[in-house]
This record gives sequence, C-alpha cells and structure tokens, in this order.
Amino acid sequence: MKVYLSLGSNLGDRLANLQRALALLGRSGCRVVRKSSVYETAPLYYLAQPAFFNQAVVCETRLSPEGLLALIGRAEKALKRSRLVKNGPRTADIDILFYGGHVINGPGLQVPHPRLAEREFVLAPLAEIAPGLRHPVTGVSAAEMLAALKDLGGARRLPATYDEAQAWLAALPPPSASAHYSLDKIKAALAGLGRPEKHMGLVVHITGSTGKTSSACLTAAALTACGHRTGLYTSPHLTGPRERIKLGGAEISRKDFLSCLLKVESVAAGELSYFELLTAMAFLYFSQKKARFSVIEAGLGGRLDATNAADGAVAGITSVSLEHAALLGPGLKDIAAHKAGIIKEGSCALAGLRIPPAALAVIAARAAAVNAGLARPSRYTAYLGPLARRGGSFQAENGAFALSLAAMAAGLAGGEFNLNKAAAALPGAVPPGRLEALKYKGRGFILDGAHNAEGVAALLAEPALLGRRLYLVLSLMEDKALGLLVGKFAAVAEGVIFTRASSYRAADPVKLKGLLPASFAGRAEVVAAPGRALAAALRLAPAGAVVLAAGSLYLAGDIKAFLKGRTVTHPKEMLTK
Repeated sequence: MKVYLSLGSNLGDRLANLQRALALLGRSGCRVVRKSSVYETAPLYYLAQPAFFNQAVVCETRLSPEGLLALIGRAEKALKRSRLVKNGPRTADIDILFYGGHVINGPGLQVPHPRLAEREFVLAPLAEIAPGLRHPVTGVSAAEMLAALKDLGGARRLPATYDEAQAWLAALPPPSASAHYSLDKIKAALAGLGRPEKHMGLVVHITGSTGKTSSACLTAAALTACGHRTGLYTSPHLTGPRERIKLGGAEISRKDFLSCLLKVESVAAGELSYFELLTAMAFLYFSQKKARFSVIEAGLGGRLDATNAADGAVAGITSVSLEHAALLGPGLKDIAAHKAGIIKEGSCALAGLRIPPAALAVIAARAAAVNAGLARPSRYTAYLGPLARRGGSFQAENGAFALSLAAMAAGLAGGEFNLNKAAAALPGAVPPGRLEALKYKGRGFILDGAHNAEGVAALLAEPALLGRRLYLVLSLMEDKALGLLVGKFAAVAEGVIFTRASSYRAADPVKLKGLLPASFAGRAEVVAAPGRALAAALRLAPAGAVVLAAGSLYLAGDIKAFLKGRTVTHPKEMLTK
C-alpha cells in the first residue's frame, strides 16, 4: 500500500529528529520511497513556540492503518515525543495524510487528515513530491490546495546548495535592536550545538571603532605562519559570506558552509539573525576543524555582540571613537564600556595606542575588575615596512597591534611564535577594500572602506593621497555622521560622484550631495549605480589625478563585484530601530 506521511519537529536537533524518525519507520515495515525537501515553517495554531522543520514522505507498507498508526506511536515514543501544551512544541509529530485512496474515520484515526487543506506546512512539502495527488473526497490536488491558501510564506524550503544558502540568508529580515542586541538567543543556539565555542582553541576576540577587521586578519595570518591551525571570523563580507569564515587563510568550503548552516538552523530555526547565524556557524566550524586558535572580530560594540558568547582568553581593542551612539552611547565612555565588555575574567587584554585617555581609563577599570592583564602593543617598527608599502601606514599600526596580540595568544597557549615568520605573512593578509589599488579598463583607482570619522581621517592622511588631485566615488550609510563625513571628503576633493551602495542602509546620494558646502557647487554629481559612478569618475579625472572610491565597505563590495561582471547581495544584518 502506498501511504503519504507528514513529519514535523521543533524541539532539539530538528533535522536529526526527522532523519531518525524515517529510519525507525523504514526498519519496521514502512519503506520510504520518496521524501520531500525539509521546510522551515512558522507555527500555525499555538504561536508562542519555535519554528518547525517539516517534511512529507511517500512510503510502501503492508501494515494496516491501525498497524501503521501503532508504528508511528512507537517511533514518536522512541524520539521522546513531548508536548507541553496542545499544539505546542514536540520532538516529533508524524501524521498519516493518505492511505492509498481510502477514507478512514475511526475513533483515533482520520485519513485523509481533516485539516489538510489549511496547513501550508503539510501542503508545501507534499505538493513538492506529489503535486497531482488528489483528495479522495474533494478531488482537489495537493498543488491546488496549496495555491488556494490565502497567506503563503510560512514555509521556507531549506537550502540544498551553497547558492541557495546565500539566497536563503539574504532573505532574512533585519533584526530590531530590542530583539537582537542580546546574547540570549546565540547562547541558546550554542548550547543546542554542544557548546562549540568551548572547543575551538584559544579565542582571540577583537573589537574597535576602526582597524578591527584588518587587525583580525593580520593576527590570524601571524599565528598561521607560526604553524598553528587558526580560524578567522570577520564581518562584513564584500562579495560573498564565505569570506567571513576562514581556516588557515582559506575560506570555508561551499559544502561545509551549507552543512554548518543547516546544523545551526536545525537547533535554532527562525530564532537567529543573519549575524548570529554566521557567528554560530563559525564557532561550529572551528570546533569541528579543531582549531588551535580562533580569531574572532566583534560585529558591533562588544559586550552584547553575538561574538561575546565565546570567552576570549585574549581581548584586543584597536580604537574607540564616537560611533553607533544610539545603541552604544551616548558618550565615548559608554562606547568604551561596551568594547571593554569583551575582556573576560582572568584574560589578557591589549589596548591600541590611539585610544583616547578617557576611553582607556574605562578599559583599564574593566580589566582590573575582572583580574585581567592589560598591555599596549609594541611598535615592531623594523618588521612592518613591507606591510606599510602594501596596505598603507595605518596598516602598519594594525600590524603592530596584530603581532602583539598573536605573541600574547601564543604565549598563553604555550605555542611557538616566530616574529620573522609572523611579520613576513602580514602583507599578504591585508583584507580587500583597504587602500586597494585596482584597475578598470586600464585606468587605475583606489578602493577603501573607510566609513567613520577616525577611519576617513587616517585614509586621507595616507602619503599615497596627500597632495594629490582627488576625485571621489562616495557612498555612505544612513546611520553615519553624514554631514561630518561629506565635509571631510569634500575638503580634499576636486570632484565627487555620489552613488548608492546596494545596501538597504545606504544613504540617498541626492541627500549627500545636498550636504556639500556651497563652495563645492558644480563639482559634484549623482550616479546611482556604483559601477557607472566609477566609470564616470574615471572619465572626469584628468591624467595624474587619483580616483578614490570610499565611504563604505558595501560600496567596496559592489565595485569589486562590478569589476568581475557580477552583482552582490548585502544581507540585512544590522540593527534597526
């Protein structure tokens, strides 16, 4: 007899629960011959519960309806099925949808399921594997029943490829500040994964207003060069999310990326934001690969950032300036307190040389309160000339910070640290979009992601730009100090092309143009598409002038994708009001 079953789970490891349920059925007289993809589905009746994973299967069986129902009961019991409230969470839920073409109305069994036509979480997977299957009473097919539902969208098919995983992640909505800026959900997810953050080697945690991504990349490169298996987690990415998770300098594979995504989502379906998901995936991957060191860059602030779910044995704070004041502020001391929150009990901390005294006092107080050592970076001047020539003088400062962090981490772990090897690895580890020299149709230009006052000041002070005729391609994020930044760029530029990075947070370029001082009239224009804006700036700039595209790492990602004839989708991962 051909039968159709629906399986669901929303407690524990959902994928594992479904797989185990199918194995139990298959071993006991209900052979699975076809199964749908797994769908993540919103709860339907009792809404105060986590999302479900649902799947439909076609089976062959000789069991009677009553025998099949008894088998399902045994399978659910083996999976320790529990239900706290009616229609509430459970480890496994298996329903008989169709038993051949029979209609059964027994006291404990009704087939077809009486509520079938209202359940997207059943119909979506069922219509995938049997779209033409018709209800024996109404004659309506599974596909027709699904199409008749008014409110679709509560069932999302889990990705089966890396490309699908990218699209699946990109569709996640931006989190609200109140829901997202907390460690509760990420800690619950990590607990469901078996606490991978405890098994990914010695953790080096880095935050700062500027330079944190570069410092993280350089620290990881230094440790890798000394022979240590080192994980690296950074954000945001420029052209693809695999850039964020690296081991030994190599991006996570497409296969491992998909596997880690499905594993994390299996224990935390619908609970995590984009950034929280990627953070949990990185921790899981580093633990699976048995990293000796894991270098983790904080996303925003520090104390309440998802990355702070890991206990860093070494904490690095590159700089502190006024940024994201609505969440971290209002003042510099408040922002410093958030960043100092990554300093853990008994750890070691490193504070950058340019941190203002008021912020440094806050960091020192936090270190003293948790019995952590606090140091300042060595300058390593003799070792950083090649890095300065590759990435600029500000990268030399990041390199000195990174070498100090790497030496500190290696010392704590009892691992080798060879300064010559570590320093030699740094020029090749500068992340893209940092004073990066590129060409378009034979014309050179510079790409940089500087996006706050401190970063812009450092960029414009670079010897490669000082005294040069500058033509800018500029995009800024709406949550930045727009007037201040536009003014800083305009003060050194002969012409500006305002554009809009393909991020939902990008500021309107017309608005940005309106912030220019009156003296700049006639020397600015708006070209909305980043690639066309770059081409326009290169046409406008005379020979000998420098074209600089800056203001946002999202713009850097757009332009790098444009140069390769591609597009990039930036995720909705930042906080909203």
